[in-house]
Amino acid sequence: MTSPTSRFAPLFPWRAAASVIAAALSLTACSGASEAQRQAAASVVPPTDCTAWVGTDRNAMMGGYLLPQKSAGVGAKVCVPVLMTANRAPAGYAGGDYHIAEFTDDRLKARWRACKEDPACFKRIDAQMQRWLPPNKERATRSTGTVDPSGRIDPDGQVDLKQIRRPAFFAKAPYREGIAEADARTYIVEFTAPRDTFERIDLKMTGDIKLRGWYIEGAGVDDGKGRKVRALAIMAPGGGGQLTAIQHPDEASYRIDEKTGKTVPVSFPNATTETMGQRWWRENLHALNQAGFDVLAYDRRGEGLSGGFSDTNTLEQGEDVFRALAALESGRGLRILTPTGELLEGEATRGRLLAGMPAGEIPLVLGGYSRGSMSTAWAMTRNYVAQCSFDMPEPSCTPPKNMRNIRGAILLSSFASGAGYVGDSPDLADRNLFLGGMAADHHIVFYPNSSTLAGMDRWPAAFFGKGLWDRAETLEGTVAAYNRIRGVKEIVLARGPHSIETWPASDRDYLRQRMVVFAKAVIVGGRSISGARPWKDFKSLVATTPDSWEPSSKPKAP
Repeated sequence: MTSPTSRFAPLFPWRAAASVIAAALSLTACSGASEAQRQAAASVVPPTDCTAWVGTDRNAMMGGYLLPQKSAGVGAKVCVPVLMTANRAPAGYAGGDYHIAEFTDDRLKARWRACKEDPACFKRIDAQMQRWLPPNKERATRSTGTVDPSGRIDPDGQVDLKQIRRPAFFAKAPYREGIAEADARTYIVEFTAPRDTFERIDLKMTGDIKLRGWYIEGAGVDDGKGRKVRALAIMAPGGGGQLTAIQHPDEASYRIDEKTGKTVPVSFPNATTETMGQRWWRENLHALNQAGFDVLAYDRRGEGLSGGFSDTNTLEQGEDVFRALAALESGRGLRILTPTGELLEGEATRGRLLAGMPAGEIPLVLGGYSRGSMSTAWAMTRNYVAQCSFDMPEPSCTPPKNMRNIRGAILLSSFASGAGYVGDSPDLADRNLFLGGMAADHHIVFYPNSSTLAGMDRWPAAFFGKGLWDRAETLEGTVAAYNRIRGVKEIVLARGPHSIETWPASDRDYLRQRMVVFAKAVIVGGRSISGARPWKDFKSLVATTPDSWEPSSKPKAP
């Protein structure tokens, strides 16, 4: 078998150290010495100099940096925790970029094969892997309709699109969500997609599935010159995210145990909330729409409104972006319910959405949160670098799609830098072993391998938003990804964990504001974005966080 990474060596420069060096020299030449120096400074992670307690979702003492705390008075400092990367290059490593070269599809699968030869390793890692195999045992994936039966459907059956909740549903008390305002512009959409590789190969399932969600028309993005530019943002939710699931505004994702002081996760669905975090997610969709964007948001395969058994293959979910775009242009396999209640399908849907433009012409921004950032990273990689079937028994690669109307990516609580940058925490220690096993034995690509990171120098622009102790991808990984982006880019940080819905409202609002500024800039052709918090190295990046804290992690007063 020809390795996909060797077959497309020009597209995967980590295969040869000389190519890596050449790329670095090219970057320096193109971006100037100051940018190269900044990247070098940002890549050096100084040792932590203090420790502090982190509540959700670590419940542990963590290392951090002693930084000024303005709210505590002149000269006051506080320890700000940062979750560090578990995988470190061995001393004297000479194989190029360690976090790219050692975490390719080939290397991850080779580690899994070695683990299978060791009975103790296999028993331990297989037990972890089983937790993530579909149906994903970490999540209640079908909670929509459990609190209020309206909106409950059989995702794998013939669905009356009128049964799906519209934005207006969330106007009533106690929800009163801003998204309700968009009801008159919202279409219910249903796309047709093939089953993923796990379903086809492992479970012998046949036929197609349906992906369902909302398409909200926008008024166009103001270009600052009196013209409106129609553009589309395609937004992918996090794991367990369900577009129309209820979240009570007073609900919290955890409680604090009075005896231990530790946070204890609240289980959902419960009596008032179907899935946590959906209110925040809909606020993001509404903000983009208010900024003029058309917005497409649908539940991932295997969750919420969408059909399918498997919800974990992010590579397949990345391809779903292009399937949806093709359907919106051609009408094939598409049904839509208009805001006035008219049901259209097939040929009758052609030209109805995408502002009447071809899918290859309407300006696009792709965005994702948590697991949605993985599918977004794969979509960007498939478009700009190569299309590789890492979930097949014998992977192969074909050239990229090269849709030049994709202007950039929004990555929130991202995993996009790949398996090499998982956090230094006991519950993450074995992830790279079972990730190789999921791809090799079960044909599921969950966390991306390093090919997403390796190809980011071909992406046009990217926005990153994350918490300092994000367990999914450490800040080191986000900086590595940021450094490879050559166009418009920004990192927004908060003193909080992976789950953004737990952050203070002020941090969530700021993240949303900067996300919209970025999205508008890449659509109207801006080469930079104003207003970003300045930083020059790793520690000063951490210091861009305001004095606000995720509540369970806020330092106690002296």
